[in-house]
Amino acid sequence: MMDMELFRESRTWHEQGAYAEAADGYQRLLAQDPHNAQLCYLQALLYFELDLLDAAAEWFRKSISLAPGLASAHYNLGVIHFAQGNLEPAAASYEAAAALNPHDTDTLFNLGLTLKKQGRFDKALATYNKALTLSPDDADLLYNIGVLYMDMGESARAVHSLEEVVKRQADHGPAINNLAYLYHRQGQEAKAMIAYERLLELDHNAAMAAHMLAALRGHSTSSAPATYIREVFDSFSDHYDQSLVDRLGYTTPSRLRQMVPTGTHCFRRCLDMGCGTGLSGQAFCDLTDTLIGLDLSTKMLALAAEKEIYHHLHETDIHSFLRESRDIYDLVLAADVFVYIGDLREIFRLVRQHSRPGTLFLFSTELAEADYQIKSTGRYGHSRKYIDELAAEEHFAVLDSAGANLRREKDSWIAGNLYVLEAL
Repeated sequence: MMDMELFRESRTWHEQGAYAEAADGYQRLLAQDPHNAQLCYLQALLYFELDLLDAAAEWFRKSISLAPGLASAHYNLGVIHFAQGNLEPAAASYEAAAALNPHDTDTLFNLGLTLKKQGRFDKALATYNKALTLSPDDADLLYNIGVLYMDMGESARAVHSLEEVVKRQADHGPAINNLAYLYHRQGQEAKAMIAYERLLELDHNAAMAAHMLAALRGHSTSSAPATYIREVFDSFSDHYDQSLVDRLGYTTPSRLRQMVPTGTHCFRRCLDMGCGTGLSGQAFCDLTDTLIGLDLSTKMLALAAEKEIYHHLHETDIHSFLRESRDIYDLVLAADVFVYIGDLREIFRLVRQHSRPGTLFLFSTELAEADYQIKSTGRYGHSRKYIDELAAEEHFAVLDSAGANLRREKDSWIAGNLYVLEAL
């Protein structure tokens, strides 16, 4: 029989955050009554709060085996699975919790989020809408529906949902941020500027908002802010390769590879500037003994590491890395990187400092009439004349260049140039 006084003391210790005392009490109680579902559940909660997720999961499963109708145990097990990236069991746990407690919006919300992450968009939408019938004014729920519509390519419905969020919560930064993006993409520049200005007022993604306002107003800037670049690529990292290659027709790395002079066998050290998820690294890894990648985005670098082609990866900006590095490179890559940097003079100077005669410098640019200019998209274009001038100033020879369709934008192609420079 369970010691009720010890049980009450253990619960009090637990609630007060005295975890060592609570753990000792629960263990003594479980020794008295090892098949008590409530005790197993409390032990699981204790481990969960201590971030000991594997132990917590084990005890949640035990509590479920003893009391299958314990909805909160299924729910918390789903939270653990999701946190550990185990989406299929997470969805199964949330579905079990929802079956037991169909009117719990938190369970439906988390189930919808899990289904969305699995790419099961239709089922995620149905789940979110069920939650919305229970909580029609939930701004966060409406926001997630809006983001889901964005992932589904349903821009008009996404705008409607996100505007409903802002009606309910005027300072909802993430919703305004996505509305700014959608308005901008749809060509509604006046609405986009209002949204970007509102983001500045809220100090939400302010660097991005300032950059995009400058782009829409045609104001000259030398480069995109590092925080903006990091936020953009962190947010798109999950589907970056699929989106860029499959939907946007991006083939720059392979085309640059084809431009490497014939007879080239191997490079000792290759620097992949703005390596992203490693698309350029994949195109060139068999040509180099040592491949070094650098990028601002933590999430992109994590995906690059999964490809297991880089010998070293650095989370930093190009200028800082080159100023601090003492290494000499035989090959330097910058595919789809200079669209975020207007003034390339310092980059060329630093690359030349880290080159030896014969080093190849391969990169892409979008087209522009001026030396460099920011476009309404927030990206930069560069003229051929500007690249030729920088190459001559820093003692590079232009071995090859070619016009190229860099990627699709709406119903047309973005025109650009591909370059192969050689250090003299």
